[in-house]
Amino acid sequence: MGNRSHLTPWTQTHYPRRVLDVGTGTGDWVFDFAEEYPQTELIIGTDLSNIQPDETPPNVQFIIDDSTEEWLDDDLDFVHTRDTNGCWEDMNSQIIQQAFAKLNPGGWLESQEMDVQLYCDDGTAPADHGLRLWLNELDRVSRITGKPCSVTPNLKQWFIEAGFVDVREEIFKVPTCGWPEDPEQKQIGIWCEEMLSSGIDGIARAYQLRVAGLTMEQHQVSRDGFCSLLFPLDLPIKHLQLSGVF
Repeated sequence: MGNRSHLTPWTQTHYPRRVLDVGTGTGDWVFDFAEEYPQTELIIGTDLSNIQPDETPPNVQFIIDDSTEEWLDDDLDFVHTRDTNGCWEDMNSQIIQQAFAKLNPGGWLESQEMDVQLYCDDGTAPADHGLRLWLNELDRVSRITGKPCSVTPNLKQWFIEAGFVDVREEIFKVPTCGWPEDPEQKQIGIWCEEMLSSGIDGIARAYQLRVAGLTMEQHQVSRDGFCSLLFPLDLPIKHLQLSGVF
């Protein structure tokens, strides 16, 4: 995204007064936005888990909250989500429509979510590539939970149906390893590989044990099978896609 924290056309002279980051996690995005826009009156980050730092800038507040319930704050200028795949039973009604109802006139909603499939520009990634299989399994099991990970194909249309106007979508390629020659894209690929390497077991374990009903031994066999196909991730021209809708 070109080192931008947002795609919405905020500037130092035209900035939101009150901001809500839904599903804030560790609050990294909130801190980045607060640093970029210290003049913003209040930036709220909500999450089910209390994993944010205790020390915050004066205009930052973290709240433990179930965002699928009705939001109490109806004085918002900017609502933001990022990487919330699998968090909602119905992102359209629970988040997008609710954001439209709570935003002030002229307010913006922006969602940056990862697509749950593997892309390959030259078509050399086989159908049984480990990452493709793992993403397919993630998509399948998340649908069983009732909280599907695949939301990007519908995001733009959901915004429009909710009543937002001038809706735009930008698609960003995210290399799965350091194969690009461009230094910035190469670094993104290295970060992505580290993220996949460190995060796959935790994500798969949660779904397979809690949802699919596998034993720990069955999960370990499944994990080892996926990982043997998955790594190394150095097949060229292979990437994920980040979809930004605002």
